[in-house]
Amino acid sequence: MKVILKNHWVVKPAEATWNGTVSLSEFDQTFAVTHVPTIYYYKYFQDFVTDEIIETLKTSLSKALVYFYPLAGRLRWINGSRLELDCDASGVVFTEAEADAKLDNLTDFLLSPDYNSLFPRVDYTVPIDELPLLLVQLTKFQCGGIALSFAISHAVVDGQSALYFFSEWARLARGEPLMFAPCHDRKLLRAGEPAVASPTFEHLQFNTPPLLNGKSSTENEKKKETKGAMLKLTKLQVEMLREKANQGRSIEDSKERSYTRYEVVTAHIWRCACKARGHKFEQPTNLCICVNIRKKMDPPLPNTYFGNAIVDVIATGASGDIASSPLECTAKRVREAINMVTSDYANSTINFLKKQEDLSIYQDIHAFRNKEGPFYGNPNLGVISWISLPVLGLDFGWGKEIHMSPGIHEYDGDCVILPENEGDGSLTVAIVLQLAHVDAFEKFFYEDIEC
Repeated sequence: MKVILKNHWVVKPAEATWNGTVSLSEFDQTFAVTHVPTIYYYKYFQDFVTDEIIETLKTSLSKALVYFYPLAGRLRWINGSRLELDCDASGVVFTEAEADAKLDNLTDFLLSPDYNSLFPRVDYTVPIDELPLLLVQLTKFQCGGIALSFAISHAVVDGQSALYFFSEWARLARGEPLMFAPCHDRKLLRAGEPAVASPTFEHLQFNTPPLLNGKSSTENEKKKETKGAMLKLTKLQVEMLREKANQGRSIEDSKERSYTRYEVVTAHIWRCACKARGHKFEQPTNLCICVNIRKKMDPPLPNTYFGNAIVDVIATGASGDIASSPLECTAKRVREAINMVTSDYANSTINFLKKQEDLSIYQDIHAFRNKEGPFYGNPNLGVISWISLPVLGLDFGWGKEIHMSPGIHEYDGDCVILPENEGDGSLTVAIVLQLAHVDAFEKFFYEDIEC
C-alpha cells in the first residue's frame, strides 16, 4: 500500500494558555521520548468531504489544546538525565495523506509493518525541544473511508490520559462543550520534589529481565523475525476461562473475589507463550504488568489527572511450571503481582527513581533510549490491558469508528488486551511473537480454552 503525504499543518491553541515549565513526575520520566501510536478507521459518509473533515478536526483540536495545553509544549533535558515540560504553545503536527488502497483491503487490520505509513512519522533525530508531543495523521482511502491515527508522547500522558483527551477533542468536534476539565497538578505524584520517608519495597521491574538459559544477552532474540496476531476471544470463551480458573481455586483462595477477565486472560496468554516458545522446564520467565494507580493512591488521584499514573509490577515463575500448572495457579501469580500495588508501593517506586542520579538505569533496561520501547521478548512477556479504557466509540461528528487498533509493534513479547469493536463483551488479544512461535501460540490459545 502506497501512502502519499499531501499537507502538513502546525495546530496551536485557539487562545492564550498558561506559559511556563512543568516538572515531570518520576513515572513520566521513565518513558523518556517514546510516542504511543493508535489508529481509528471510519467508513465513508456521504455528507462529509475530506476538506470539511480536516477543517473540523483542526479547529476542534485548536480548541482542545486550550484545555490540554501541555500537549502543545515541548520537552527538554535537565542535566542530561531528566526531563521537564515547557508549556510554550509550540503546537502539534497535523498531516493529511492519501492511500492508493480501499479500506476493505485492510479487513484483517493486523499489527503489520505494512501499515506503518498510516501513522504519523516521529523524527527522533531532531533535538528533543523541537519534537512535537502529539502528531495526527488523517489518511483518505480510495473508497472514501479514512484512517485517523495518533502518536502521543508517553512522557506526558499514559493510556487513560490520552484516551480522555481524544474523547474531549471529539466532543468539541461535535459542537458539544467540554465534559471534564483536566487536572494538570503533577505535584500530586511529587513531581520536582525530593524523596520522602515511606515504606521500602523490592522493585523487580528495575532488574534486568531473565535471559534464555545459556545466553548472555538479548541481541540474538531481538534480531529474529517477528509477527503480529490479533486473536479474538468471544464473551463465552472469556467466561469459560474465568469459570475454569475460579472453579479450581483452593478453599482459602475462594474467600476472595473471583478472578477478573484481565487476570485469567493474561494468565492464559502467559501459559500459551511458555508452551509455544518450547522452553525447558527450569527456564525463568517474567510477566510485566502495568497497573493504574489513580484509585490506589492515598488520597486517590482525580480521574482527570493528566499525566502518567501507572506502575509496572513483575510476576515470575519457571516456564515449565507456568505451562503445566492449572490456569488458576497462573492467575493467582498475576493477582498477587497486581495486589502489591498500593499507595505505599507507588511512593516507594517514586523514591527509588528519585534516588537515581541518572534515570538511564531504568531507560536502558527497557531500551527507551533508542525508542524501541520495553523489550519483553523471549522468555518474557508484557501484557497491557485496555479492557476498561474508553477506547471505542470515538465520534468526531461523522459516526463511530468501524475499527480501532493499537499502533504497529514489531517487538517480541508485546501484548495488549482490548475490547472487541462490537462491544459485546468479547476481547481481542493483540500480540507480537517471534515468527517461529506464532502458529504454536495460536494453536494453544484456542485449544487450551476447551481443555
